[in-house]
Amino acid sequence: MTRSTLWRRAAAVLAVGVLALVGGAGAAQAAPIIDPAATGTLHVHKRLNPTGTLTPGNGLENPAAPGTALDGIQFDVQLITNVDLTTTAGWSTARDLADDPSTIDAGDLGPAVSQPTAVVTGTATFPGLAVGAYLVSEKLTPAQVADGISPAAPFVVTVPMTHPTALNTWLYDVHVYPKNLRSTVTKTVDDGPGTTYEIGDTIDWTVAAPVPAQTTTKFVFKDVLVDHLTIGAPLADNVAVTVGGTALAAADYTILYDAATDNTLVVRLTATGLDALNDVVGTAAQIALTFTSTVVSLPADGIIANTATIFPNESFPETGPGIDTPEVVSRFGEINILKTDDETDAPLAGAEFKVFASEADARAYAANPAANSALPLQAQQNGTGALVETFTTAADGTVSITGLRASNWQDGALLTNPADFQGYWLLETKAPAGYELAAAPFGAINVLFDAAASNVLPHGDIEVPNVLKPELPLTGGQIATGVFGLLGALVLTGGVLLVIRARRQGAGA
Repeated sequence: MTRSTLWRRAAAVLAVGVLALVGGAGAAQAAPIIDPAATGTLHVHKRLNPTGTLTPGNGLENPAAPGTALDGIQFDVQLITNVDLTTTAGWSTARDLADDPSTIDAGDLGPAVSQPTAVVTGTATFPGLAVGAYLVSEKLTPAQVADGISPAAPFVVTVPMTHPTALNTWLYDVHVYPKNLRSTVTKTVDDGPGTTYEIGDTIDWTVAAPVPAQTTTKFVFKDVLVDHLTIGAPLADNVAVTVGGTALAAADYTILYDAATDNTLVVRLTATGLDALNDVVGTAAQIALTFTSTVVSLPADGIIANTATIFPNESFPETGPGIDTPEVVSRFGEINILKTDDETDAPLAGAEFKVFASEADARAYAANPAANSALPLQAQQNGTGALVETFTTAADGTVSITGLRASNWQDGALLTNPADFQGYWLLETKAPAGYELAAAPFGAINVLFDAAASNVLPHGDIEVPNVLKPELPLTGGQIATGVFGLLGALVLTGGVLLVIRARRQGAGA
């Protein structure tokens, strides 16, 4: 039975009662009217994470109501002062307010009566309530919100209400079962092989939560990105929402994102998206937001952290706290190269390197650079400046390749099996003057995160020695040297003979 049906039945019973006052005592006995001087009791039974098929409450106690009794939850009950349940118009107003409690004017609410739910039973009891319609609101403490408990949305209940089975009587002892969800809201990161190696690559993030325990009129995701991330256009290609594993259509949610203003992503379900969500409330299904970001820069510690927040119903105004996910991180670091003479260990300047995600990539590029120009990874040289793909050693023989994903950190977790590490490979593309090129790529080089020194940039250090070129003999070898020596002797002898001849001619004169 729907809530609107209950309201219609209540109004119908009241109308019959009013007619009975006019038509005679017999009719009045068949459909008694509300006693405005009577009082009733409201029992609020709090249940956590109900499972199975949920059915609408009918005002009667239900010992078999699903979920775990939850104690220590405060409820406020306030009389709605402009609703008169002794009139049909009053019941019509109560029905409208129940359909949308947000339309209740604060000036039409009486003082709040507060009670916490009890230990063991999880029930808050409000005795001695005057006849009327009441707004019931759940008030969670910051600690309860931090514990992932999602409050039920405010709701309206009447005291009395039409008895659900004895339709000619009023029920003054009313039981309601608002549901709570302890949301294990999660945030995961996908930065594994094939997607993320360097600055400029993409990272996928997923925010997931159980669907609400009862229907909701609001569901919002909010993610404040760090400055080192951005979401590319078009947004529709980089943002998606699923409910129960089924992708929602573009019309089922709105996307707000402005990288220049606050770098915050806000995804809000529309009416059609809420319909899809409310179709599976109370089940084990999940609602999930997935978005793709691009790494545009690297913090000094190499850590790109992210936390998201959900606002699962109207009890969570977006100006206040929502339910936060645990923080997840992606880690980046650098390779530090020292170029030296293989005999003297003297540092060598001017060596040039490229870095690759695998040995196969390095060898493919070496064999055909033009056909494999996309294979070298881009990073910052010495942690500053624009992204480059060629890294040159300085006078001290060093160069750092900064902005490579940590080899032993993937998808937000530390890897312990070296076989799973993402290693990197160096290819020397230009040797220092007077030295031989390296004969093969160097690797695998691991950029390692040290959990015992988490504030240290993950790094991998490698010394790359170069062999001095050997001196080659002069062109032509020893034979050529002998020939040139003989020619020199002949020239010298000829010169001497010319001098002697000149002297003789001078003496004869």
